[in-house]
Amino acid sequence: MTERRQIFLDQSANGRPDRWWAALALVLMVVSLVEGLGLAAGGALHANDLKHLWGGAWLLARGGDPYDAALLFGVAREQGWGSINPYVYLPTTGLMLRPLAGLEFEPARLCWFWLNWGLAWVVVLAGPRLLGVGRPGLARLAGAAFLVAAMPFYRQQTAGQMNVVMAGLILLAAWGVRRRRDWLVGAALAAGFGWKIAPALMVAALAPMRRWRALAWGAGLSLTLLGVSVGVYGWPLHARGFEVIGQMGYGRSTWAEYGAQFHRDPFNQAPGALMHHLFVNDPAGVTRPWLELGAEGANVLTLMMAGLLGAAWLAAAIGGRRAGGERRDVALLLAASLLMLLVPSILWDHYVVQALPALAWVFGDPRTARRPWRAAAALGLLVLLAIPWDHQAESLRWGAGLLLMPLRLWPLLVLYGWLVWEAGLDWRRKEVRG
Repeated sequence: MTERRQIFLDQSANGRPDRWWAALALVLMVVSLVEGLGLAAGGALHANDLKHLWGGAWLLARGGDPYDAALLFGVAREQGWGSINPYVYLPTTGLMLRPLAGLEFEPARLCWFWLNWGLAWVVVLAGPRLLGVGRPGLARLAGAAFLVAAMPFYRQQTAGQMNVVMAGLILLAAWGVRRRRDWLVGAALAAGFGWKIAPALMVAALAPMRRWRALAWGAGLSLTLLGVSVGVYGWPLHARGFEVIGQMGYGRSTWAEYGAQFHRDPFNQAPGALMHHLFVNDPAGVTRPWLELGAEGANVLTLMMAGLLGAAWLAAAIGGRRAGGERRDVALLLAASLLMLLVPSILWDHYVVQALPALAWVFGDPRTARRPWRAAAALGLLVLLAIPWDHQAESLRWGAGLLLMPLRLWPLLVLYGWLVWEAGLDWRRKEVRG
């Protein structure tokens, strides 16, 4: 059997494909395909997020300014949309989406839906082998269950979001780390930076990991992509982009002049949103805080939490640098991909899709299947990340319910801690054995 086929099929002890797994994968893919056809045919693809992505790329392709709210509103009126969200990305995102913006919106919406569906299944089926986990079948089962039944993936697909592409780029970067293909690590993370900006954190994370050539590739290609974009659209537009993106800092929201409060939206799962729900009076009266500390107090607490999360990662990365090892570095990179979700002021529930490679790593660890407590913990993480949840339910707007409003935050924190802990344990074990 060729290496390419081994990426998608498990091998049994005698070297033959695991036909039971192949059959289960086929069943789950068919179920997912039926679900996708039903969503597409049933009018569920509202494409709420694709509208501003496509609209921003459409304006950029025609010399317009996607950061001008009036122009975006004009696109919405022309297309017959009731509303549109702000374009809070660099022009590099519009440059990468230019082929999609060349289509009319309706075919673009269907094209984007099925491209994401196909790529998600590639991530789930190929990911465990690319990550080099010991139990790829179990990892695929967890990922397939997520694609079939998880509410965040449903939101990703119906809203037309960007998370599947990011999951694919994270997977490619992790594979590059494992195989010591520094150019691939740099290229994947540079593409991620152009796509969503936040992966710049993952590029920076290569320095404490002492992946110097990968860091050089990532930084160099990021600057190259940015330079190409500046050459196409001009620097003033990029300066506007950085200004608008800066409005999404802790305790602030872009389009605040239009009444937007993205930083404290019930569907925002970020630590900063939780701190504002717990400690800041809501002018709209949606939530009732435990204690009034003001926005500055909530922002300080958010910074402290971000600092603690970052310090935990740095301790594992710097402390274990003498031991090295691809497995440890893959765990560190995947942890950095979760830190990239936990540190910013926005963490919509569908961002959880970006954690698919990290989930594959945890479920693919042979110890997860062998030890009941690890298996139960992994299953609990998957359930909490996947189950339907009404984040704006009345019972979640006060008291202890405020802790459950950001339901996806808690399993993401545990998953992050799991990866950081394992990375730290690996080097300590090697030092003891040495």
